[in-house]
Amino acid sequence: MARLTVTLPRLLEPAIGPTRKVELEAQSVGEGIERLLQLHPNLRVHLFDEQGALRQHVTCFIDGSQSRLTDRQAHITEPTEITFLQAVSGGSVNPRQSEHPS
Repeated sequence: MARLTVTLPRLLEPAIGPTRKVELEAQSVGEGIERLLQLHPNLRVHLFDEQGALRQHVTCFIDGSQSRLTDRQAHITEPTEITFLQAVSGGSVNPRQSEHPS
C-alpha cells in the first residue's frame, strides 16, 4: 500500500467539513478514490456523474499532471497526491445594481 493525499477544493467544505486534505493508503488510483468516497460519500455527486466519469467542470491532477481518471487501475507510488479542482463561474454583484429604486 502506498500513501496517498487527496486535496479537495474549498467549495466542497459543505460535503466534507473543514478538512480539505485526506490521507489514505491505496495500491491504485481507483482504490484511493473509492476509499475517499467511503469516508465522504457526499463527494460522489460533486465529483462524478451518473456513469462514474469525472464531471466536466471538475479537473483532477495526479502528482501535478492533469488526468481525467480514465486509468483507475494505475498503480501509485509513495507518496502520491491527487488534487481535485472545480470550475467556478459567475461574477460579483454590483451593489448599485441590486438597489431598489425609490
